[in-house]
Amino acid sequence: MDNKTAFRIRTNEGKKEIYDTIRKRFVLLTQEEMVRQAYIAYLLQEVKVPEILISVEKKITYNTLSKRYDIVVANPNGTILIAVECKAESVNLNEDSLSQLALYNAELQAKYLVLFNGKQQIVFQKKDNSYTLISTLPPYEKMLL
Repeated sequence: MDNKTAFRIRTNEGKKEIYDTIRKRFVLLTQEEMVRQAYIAYLLQEVKVPEILISVEKKITYNTLSKRYDIVVANPNGTILIAVECKAESVNLNEDSLSQLALYNAELQAKYLVLFNGKQQIVFQKKDNSYTLISTLPPYEKMLL
């Protein structure tokens, strides 16, 4: 993943903020937020996902648990294609990260699952009711086939 995006960063009341192109506003710049914005740029520029089909940090409820997913990509009819869990670069991707993504996916039922920490990307594709590890996301148009 070669990201050459120039991010809009500002200081507001002594705190750094980054502009989120999906939410159309500045948000607090944390390590995880930087990773999230880098992955959004990757989805837009490399995977060619239409911006309108990406949602960021929306609430989902699974049983009685209320959680927020990081990034979700839908297809034009609203079916979830990709669920992305972002972690700060300092966080290793491990079973806890995967468990968190699996919990969200119990509700989302995405075709592709992604764990990303800015250094490492782990991608799974749903095939025959199970998930298989793949090297990278295919282009968005191929996901629709």
